[in-house]
Amino acid sequence: MSSRTPLAVVRPLPSGSSCLQEPASEEGWPPPPHDPRERELALVVAGWEVRLFGGRKFDYFVTHGFWHLQLWHPEARVSILTPSRLTRGLYEAYPIANWKAQAPDYDKLATLLGGLVEAKLPERVAVLRLELALVAEVVRGRGGAAS
Repeated sequence: MSSRTPLAVVRPLPSGSSCLQEPASEEGWPPPPHDPRERELALVVAGWEVRLFGGRKFDYFVTHGFWHLQLWHPEARVSILTPSRLTRGLYEAYPIANWKAQAPDYDKLATLLGGLVEAKLPERVAVLRLELALVAEVVRGRGGAAS
């Protein structure tokens, strides 16, 4: 049985920590790994941009088990990362309560976002198809580590 809670909120370290600083940009972009400018736009589904790494980051992330996709809603300014080693196998959303929040599956993610974000998450089947085609199949085809 897992010791993880169904909706785990990732809390920042104390304010004295140098590894958790506000984004340097005054434009208000999310901090990495949630900054959509780090990835390339692949397609748009139900108002959410599907974003992926290209180039050297693609190779590194796929072969090391970090490969995932980002769903970015430009109007709501919400980022969702799909499960990978980067997020300890959980979905991760930002900003939730001014930080990150994690959910173990799509249904818990939808519940989490439902009360806090105006942008409606794409349907479950659409997200799962994207994960299969753009994450699982890519990792399998490249011989990378499973996310």
